[in-house]
Formats: sequence, C-alpha cells, structure tokens
Amino acid sequence: MEFRNFLLAALRPDDAAALTPRLKEVTLSSGEILFEPDDPVDTLYFPSSACISVIALMRDGRSVEIATVGRESAAGLLDVLTDCPAGARSFVQIAGAALALKASDFRARLRESPSLMRLALLHVRANARQTETSVACNVTHTADGRLARWLLMTQDRVGAAAFPLTQDYMAVMTGVQRSTVSVMAAGMKKAGVIDYSRGHVTILDRPRLIAHACECYATVQRQFEGLRTEG
Repeated sequence: MEFRNFLLAALRPDDAAALTPRLKEVTLSSGEILFEPDDPVDTLYFPSSACISVIALMRDGRSVEIATVGRESAAGLLDVLTDCPAGARSFVQIAGAALALKASDFRARLRESPSLMRLALLHVRANARQTETSVACNVTHTADGRLARWLLMTQDRVGAAAFPLTQDYMAVMTGVQRSTVSVMAAGMKKAGVIDYSRGHVTILDRPRLIAHACECYATVQRQFEGLRTEG
C-alpha cells in the first residue's frame, strides 16, 4: 500500500505490515475538534490531504496557532507516545482525508519495534522544533513574513496550491488582527503572489512567496525533509 502521509511512507516493511491492517480511512470535516486540552488521546491521525491546527488558548479568549499537522506527520503523536492527555486544542483547519489508528495499537507496536520508536521520536522532535520556531517567529518577525510562512506550510501539508482559508483563521495563524490580515492578503493578491476570494487561497507564485516568507519557513521544513525516508 502506498501512503500519501510521509510518516507512514517512511515505515520499515515490518512496521508497515504490522500497522497497515489496523489503519482506518476517515474523512475529517473543517472545524472538527479532534482533541481539547486534557482530553484522552485514543486515536492517532495521519493526514493525507487534511490539515490539522494545534492552537494555544488564552484565558481572555484569544488563541494563536502553535503548529500545523498535515501529510508530513501525525496529529496526537506526542500524547499517544507518552499515553498522556492532550495539551492543546487540535482541530481540522482544512477538511480532507486521513488514516486513523488506535493509540493502543500504535503503542503495542512501539514496544516491539525499535525502528518505529526511533521514527516516532524523530517526528516528535520535528514537531517540537516547529512549535519552538513559531514562538520565536511571533516575537521577532513581521506579520507579513509570518503570513507567507504559514501559507507555504499549509500548501505543503495539504499537497495542493489551492485550499480553503478564511481571514479570521489567517489572523489566528499569525497572531494579529483580522484587519491587518486583510491588508496583507490584499497586497499579496495585488502583487500576483496569491489569489484570494471567498475564503479560498491559491498560491500563484510560490518562489516569490518563499522569498517573502521569514527564515522560519526553511527552518521548519528542514526538520521534516530528512524524515521522509527515515524508516
């Protein structure tokens, strides 16, 4: 079986043989909440075309995105690995397909397979680096550079140049007001870098968008690129 998800595609043959019969194809709906803070994480999700957002919730009701998970990795991986409750809210940012696996099945295979444990830990490390980079980025880099980075990351995670994304959620992604996002998106559209209409974004000029993005895009990408054939 060929996997569109990069973590599953990197499995060694014996790990793939053990886990594949236990994978279940699911369709994730936009806005669907997978985990709330302190929820038990009983299922591991390996997106194929869906994009899952991990957000930190503040007491005053504000929220900011700290990570995204798409076809490059798996949602709930650290919590499943440690058998701990969810630490943040995870919900479906962009609807699409995924493969679901019971947490208990994954942990059972981990106990038998050092290669799977190594692959899982490397993905946890890459996801942690993504979160660390996002924190530093939100403090040090301009809002338009952050927006360009998140748009590129979203394209990478869904594997398509066009995807649904509202200005409200762009504001969550970048940690700025919706009015600021509106100005930035309009500027990118006028420059021919993206097209944006009725909650849908199309990346028209990826090289220019990369040039516009802050350095954190390349930093995060390097964390995952080496994992595509790790197994």
